[in-house]
Amino acid sequence: MVVGESARIRGGDAVLRVLEANNVDTIFGIPGVHTLDIYDALIDAGKINHILARHEQGAGFMADGYARATGKPGVALIVTGPGVTNVSTPIGQAYADSSPILLIATNQERKYLDKLEGNLHEMTDQMGFMKPITKWNKRVMEVGDLPAAVTLAFEALAQGRPRPVHVEIPIDLLAEEFAMPSVAPAKVVTARPTDDQIQQAADIIKGAKRVMIFTGGGANTDECAPFIAGLAEELGAPVVTSLMGKGSIPEDHPYAVGAFGYRWSNDNPSVEAMTGSDLAIVIGTGLGVRTTGDGSMPLPRKLIHIDIDPSEIGARYDVELGIVADAAETCKALLDAVHCGARSQERWSSSEVKAIREKIVAPADERTAGYIPYLNALRTGMDRDAILVNDMTMMAYEGVRYFPIFEPRTFLFPRGFGTLGSAMPTALGAKVGRPDRQVVSVSGDGGFQFTLEELGAAVHHQIPVAIVIFNDGTHTAVKAAQKRTYPGRYIAVDLVNPDYVKMADAYGIEGIRAESPEALTEALNHAKAKDMPTIIDVPIQLENY
Repeated sequence: MVVGESARIRGGDAVLRVLEANNVDTIFGIPGVHTLDIYDALIDAGKINHILARHEQGAGFMADGYARATGKPGVALIVTGPGVTNVSTPIGQAYADSSPILLIATNQERKYLDKLEGNLHEMTDQMGFMKPITKWNKRVMEVGDLPAAVTLAFEALAQGRPRPVHVEIPIDLLAEEFAMPSVAPAKVVTARPTDDQIQQAADIIKGAKRVMIFTGGGANTDECAPFIAGLAEELGAPVVTSLMGKGSIPEDHPYAVGAFGYRWSNDNPSVEAMTGSDLAIVIGTGLGVRTTGDGSMPLPRKLIHIDIDPSEIGARYDVELGIVADAAETCKALLDAVHCGARSQERWSSSEVKAIREKIVAPADERTAGYIPYLNALRTGMDRDAILVNDMTMMAYEGVRYFPIFEPRTFLFPRGFGTLGSAMPTALGAKVGRPDRQVVSVSGDGGFQFTLEELGAAVHHQIPVAIVIFNDGTHTAVKAAQKRTYPGRYIAVDLVNPDYVKMADAYGIEGIRAESPEALTEALNHAKAKDMPTIIDVPIQLENY
């Protein structure tokens, strides 16, 4: 939408005008004395909702969850100094996982920037602090430049790899008045493949015996997923996904092998799809060291690599053809080429793919088998298009392989940064962005306590998320690592926990203790009908020490 020219207004009002022009409907933040002018303008900005977090880290996670669930930029409004350092963890997570966040942060008055003069919240280089975890930064030094700067931030968000951007505004600009020009939405240009690239890809496909497809987070969108399914069906190509690609094809599709798991190992059943193909179409993944087991994943020697980030093409595996373009546009063009005859010499049969898939979903060992009833209970208690928001916890690690997902953007995971405690506030942001979807967060008892204060935001804004806490009284992943590395020697991993059901009662919401997988399903179905958050405490003892 275009926001028309206005009389003289404050810088704080101008920021909101540009957000409105770019169809922002929600801001996550906490007011402070440095952001009063923007918050005062929010009173009159009826089109923008504000979610009051209880900590800037929570605001950042909420913005990240909103972005991951919707594909639209999440917006966080943060105060100078400690507000910025607090939000840096979720911004770092969003950077690692290619999630688009617009961070609007204040700083000191212009005459005090980057100086230590004894002012509140001062830092010597706040911009420098944020640069390593944002892809674009702009410090605005004149109030008249504010509209253009925020518009440029939206353009940066829309170009290339989706990652956070940062606009820094000295606080004296926010109260200063100027004549606001009309503001148009940011220009968005989609990177499309060339005709020559599609022809080269078609020729490579025609020369292949059998094809497989490997997808990452860049393919896990509503726009791209139908074309991936179409390519799989037309080529008879099995689809293996990374953790971040989980959801790019329904995992009950005849050609879906599924996600290989949290960690790669060469005894994984998906190896059959790789070694049985002589061409891989790799979509929306950098094939990073964690995804590929430091390059040990036996992908076919011939690769067509499609990614929006040119630095990822051929960085770790040699490629026959690299295409730097939007994944959905490229897959659409490839599918058109396949329809015109660009087919491999042979197809995988759906029965062959099903046999691999059955091996994927079979428990890898006795220990893993203990987790599967709880994952099945989660799935049974969730809608097909429900959003599962994972923390760094053992149940979530096993869920990468054993929890089936059917829609894009419905399996959210802090993969790159591995941020403990992110799930619950990320789920709140996801629910705000997708109020039409059931949203469930999964945390361990230790991780949940990192951000439990955001229960206040959930209750305050009546965000009906099911908050599942798998409770075994310890930091399980670390204790298991201690067992492997120093058998019998444990330190600083066992926890003293609150009663989470009583905690729910203290917030005036329902708390349920689910003592079995069946009780977990029942609790999820119960929570689904609520218009407030529900805590579901699930006592487990699934590891042996």
